Amino acid sequence: MNQQRSRIINTQNTKDTKMSKNTSRGRIIAAAILIICAVVILSLAIRFVHHRMAYAVTDAVFVRTDSLVSVGFNIVSGRVKSINKTAGDQVRKGEVLARLDDTPYRLTVERLKARLAAVKNERRTKKLFLRRLREETDLNQKIAASRLTELKKREKAMTAQIAAAGVKIEQLRRDNSRYEKLLPRQAVSHSQAEDAATRLRAGELDRDALRQQKAAIGASVLTSQYQLELAAVEKQRLRETAKEIKGLGDKIEETGAALKNARHNLAQCVLRSPLNGRVAKRFVSPGALVSPQKVVFSLINPRDIYLTVLLEEQKLAGVVPGSAVNITIDAYPDAKYEGVVETIMPASAATFALAPRDISAGEFTKVAQRIPVRIRITRGDITRLRVGMGGEVEIKRQKKVSAP
Repeated sequence: MNQQRSRIINTQNTKDTKMSKNTSRGRIIAAAILIICAVVILSLAIRFVHHRMAYAVTDAVFVRTDSLVSVGFNIVSGRVKSINKTAGDQVRKGEVLARLDDTPYRLTVERLKARLAAVKNERRTKKLFLRRLREETDLNQKIAASRLTELKKREKAMTAQIAAAGVKIEQLRRDNSRYEKLLPRQAVSHSQAEDAATRLRAGELDRDALRQQKAAIGASVLTSQYQLELAAVEKQRLRETAKEIKGLGDKIEETGAALKNARHNLAQCVLRSPLNGRVAKRFVSPGALVSPQKVVFSLINPRDIYLTVLLEEQKLAGVVPGSAVNITIDAYPDAKYEGVVETIMPASAATFALAPRDISAGEFTKVAQRIPVRIRITRGDITRLRVGMGGEVEIKRQKKVSAP
């Protein structure tokens, strides 16, 4: 009985000893695990703190571009005839995006072309007329002037002849009077008296003939003077025709300028891409009426992509232009992108908010301001990026910060 009790007690002691050893071993293992966890957590904490001290990290990241271009028909309006591109399509510079119904503009070009041709033809005709009229007028004026000079010379000579005839008639009249006085006394014969009377009548007839010739010459002089006056009138007509030709020249320039403008308007009925890129959005459909400056497409250049980061002011320390940047895009978490700080904006994002804070009333709440930072992407497939995407960046702080 006693032996059996002793055996039971020994067995119980053995079990207690084993349990005590197992408990001590478990405590050691648990302590080791706790120490390892503490070391891991501490190392992670140290690494996190070191990383945050070495990098400025933020997820206020937005993909942006400066080449988001709105295009439309700048100076013409009308109905859209065709649309060649839609949202997402690739476009090349100069490629046709859309066309307007150009019928009104084409008719305007044809009408101005016809008007310009008519005005040019009219000016050409008037130039020929002016040249012919100038030649005829100059010739007639020379002939009339020459004839007038000649007639005046003849008229002067005729006047001298008439004066000489008058002197001769006076002498014949005295001779006839003397013969008439001598005839009754029979100092002269009848034949001598008759000869004296005949010579007197002949002289008078000659003088009358000379006077008639002078009168005819005077009429011719008047005619020549009239022809000279007509030539002067034709000269005035020449000047008026020259003015008309100049006016037609001005009209040709005006019509030519209008035609050039009409052709420019006709060319503007075709909308072409101003850049190589993609269509971000299409705003109209075929058949729609558009007016000048109405946006038809928004285009974007995928190569002109950058990031705008709104960095808290407390994280700006060590961030300077040229700082290296690691970039993660939410849409492509496995893609690797790198960049560099290009510009740190001189004002916070809140400065240009639609409703900026008003602290004039004395109410003020301390809020960390965010400073826009522009980042240029230097590595990675930027063709996969889309304007408006978000992500996260790590900006490497520089130990020595140079003054901006």
